[in-house]
Amino acid sequence: MAIRWLALATTLLVACAARAPRVPFGALGDGLDPFLAAHQLGDGQAIRADEVGRTATASYHLVQARGAEHPHRHAVHDLTVVVLRGRGTLTLAGAGVPLAAGDAAVVPRNTVHWFAPDSGRAIALVVFAPPLDAPDVVPAEVR
Repeated sequence: MAIRWLALATTLLVACAARAPRVPFGALGDGLDPFLAAHQLGDGQAIRADEVGRTATASYHLVQARGAEHPHRHAVHDLTVVVLRGRGTLTLAGAGVPLAAGDAAVVPRNTVHWFAPDSGRAIALVVFAPPLDAPDVVPAEVR
């Protein structure tokens, strides 16, 4: 009987173990690692954003952050951020929100924000609604 319970507990633990996130959409259809290998951050480049897909109502971007963003806002776009790898702090309307792989955050338009990875590189899927068709980064002063 104890062996049955041990087998059941082991099966449940394995089923609940963390796994790498999958994003089978657009340019990420072949997997996250092949996409990242083909779209590497350049030397000295803190942030890289690549559009990976689009619908009529939103555009989807893979954002890699090796350094902190500057405080900014988006005048005409709402954002949804889903952290795929790494961790850092999203400062949103003056409050620091720690985020790690698996966490999500919503950034309403015109809200001052920026992200700073804790160390290494953080990777997020960022959804712009409506779709991003032109630059929409408005620098902001932090007081």
